[in-house]
Amino acid sequence: MNPESLLTSRRRSGLETEAEFTRWVRQVVKGAAELQAFEAGQIDAVMDAGTNRAVLSPLARTALQGSNRFVRALLDALPVEACVLDAAGTVVTTNRAWRTFVDAGAGAGLGVREGANFLAACSDAIGIERAHATAVARGFRKVLAGVRQEYSRQYVCSGRIGYWTCTLTIAPIISDGVIHGLITRENVRAIRDAGAPRGVRPTNAGASAAMSRARTRNRLLATLPDKEYERLLSFLEPVKLRYGQVLYEPGERIEYVYFPIDCPVSLLSVVDGDQSLEVGLVGAEGMIGTPLALGGTTSSVRALVQGNGTAVRMHAEHFQKRLKRSPALRRALLKFIGELMMQVGQNAACNRFHVMEKRLARWLLMMRERLASSSFYLTHGFLADMLGARRESVTVSAHKLKRQKLISYNRGNITILDRRGLEAACCSCFQQIKIVAPESG
Repeated sequence: MNPESLLTSRRRSGLETEAEFTRWVRQVVKGAAELQAFEAGQIDAVMDAGTNRAVLSPLARTALQGSNRFVRALLDALPVEACVLDAAGTVVTTNRAWRTFVDAGAGAGLGVREGANFLAACSDAIGIERAHATAVARGFRKVLAGVRQEYSRQYVCSGRIGYWTCTLTIAPIISDGVIHGLITRENVRAIRDAGAPRGVRPTNAGASAAMSRARTRNRLLATLPDKEYERLLSFLEPVKLRYGQVLYEPGERIEYVYFPIDCPVSLLSVVDGDQSLEVGLVGAEGMIGTPLALGGTTSSVRALVQGNGTAVRMHAEHFQKRLKRSPALRRALLKFIGELMMQVGQNAACNRFHVMEKRLARWLLMMRERLASSSFYLTHGFLADMLGARRESVTVSAHKLKRQKLISYNRGNITILDRRGLEAACCSCFQQIKIVAPESG
């Protein structure tokens, strides 16, 4: 979950710009093959013999630091309690809301701290809490085993505040083949009667996905039950988006949320006012404006439209009101945000560890997933900004893919000729963040 743990980076005095870093590398790297790879943009970190540590280039540091800030902001900004478990059930990390609830003493039972084991807490549950805790542990194991895409249960237990109920939802987070579980807890309500609560039922997740998908081409909206979607219709407005349009800038107040249909939108981390690096790419599988879903009001990234197309949007005020009244919409958004967090982390790892040619193939495949066409307009300079690389290295890598007849390009017009071949030439990261068809809410 922490991209900075992927590599120990070291800031050296005088190595804060690309030019200074390049001069230093040419002094310490003597191998011709290594220097050639560096000049081609395929190396962005060099071992310092004096400290036996890797020194990252300024662009690579921007990638890791920007991605890490974005992931932390997403998790901590969640208005619900959230924690991430590893496959053994150990709590790897928690958000601010979860920690606050635990510290207040109200998180008895399953309100465990970082480093503790969630499944052990389930086994130790007693009284009215035991049956629910056992079911939650079972649901967690099914999610991690791939038997279920998501598990949700209305949960009842006792703590210092007496009896209370909440809704626990468990969703998988997969990175490099390793599965973690994202647990969120919302709708926490105290029950004044000290007796056993009555009328508590598991949440009903049954709804027709086929009918939902027929109504809209945005797949996040398509997961909503019919009645939930119909309540949103009067607030949704179709809009046309154009290539290069900026929907938000960092620190800018969000007036609308956007549900893209056929125009991908890049989420860019901006550093020092001019340098930017793509940390996420969103299409019809999601929504632009996630800070509003997490209780915020301003954007932490630049949202840049990657192609002419259409979307539906909703005013921030209406969106926040509907979000409070729609558990199905909250669940769909939390699931998408979990997937986006995984993409951000995987992109950071890919930009650090994989050569430019494979990174370019991965990015082109991500674009193709979110477009209705295999052809799109992207200059090499623009691609270099997205990938945090030199323009020359993008040109060299694009030429290699062209020689293999995987793509064609001419003056910014790129066409994927062989999608399967491009997947074979790509790194494993694409399979980890490949869009999976959604299920109904």
